[in-house]
Amino acid sequence: MRFLVADDHELIRQAVKSLLRGIDPEAQFDEADSWDTLAAAARPEANHDLAIVDLHMTGMAGASSLATLLKANPALPLVVLSAEESVDEMRAVLAAGALGFVPKREPANVMLKAIELVLSGGAYVPIEALSLIGAARSAPARPACPSPTITTNGPAAALAPHHLHLMENLSPRQREIMRLVHRGCTNKMIARELQVAEGTVKVHLSVIFRALGVHNRSSAIAVINGWLQAGREL
Repeated sequence: MRFLVADDHELIRQAVKSLLRGIDPEAQFDEADSWDTLAAAARPEANHDLAIVDLHMTGMAGASSLATLLKANPALPLVVLSAEESVDEMRAVLAAGALGFVPKREPANVMLKAIELVLSGGAYVPIEALSLIGAARSAPARPACPSPTITTNGPAAALAPHHLHLMENLSPRQREIMRLVHRGCTNKMIARELQVAEGTVKVHLSVIFRALGVHNRSSAIAVINGWLQAGREL
């Protein structure tokens, strides 16, 4: 496997590389210690299996730099390592296209599991970070979600195998959210239905869309329709 490790501290790069050798002892590495070296290394032809990137290196403009990087190389799976743990930053990172957000304080085994999850086609967000978004305010009445309307997008066989795999690897909570999306629920309706904050729903959807390789609700629903037509259940 080939990894891109980007951090402005050599000690952290060496620690991450050591961790990744636990996944593949024969792993190859490219390294970066600034935005300029990261942008140069993250070229599509390098065929990296994963990039692990510090968000606050010299020359980087936070999540907007990630968006620029992934626009130039949209197939690059990317995990952010960050000493910052603000919910706003986490949301921005996921919206930019990162598949994971791992605080640097996490122990090595947690970081390794997060990396393995992303490599297997999933996405990782720390549970405690989601909880920081806060619980939704209670509401006296919950607007009901509309009945589902299936928009067919070709026969079941048209669903790409990798989409079948990705749907199978959604967590129970992610499937629950996608079930409500399929019914036509807005983020606010989903938040009230699940008794969570609307921001929590947005974070989950960012992770789900990235994991499915789509950019919006309609594309996600097309994936779901193919899933249902293939005889599965949400």
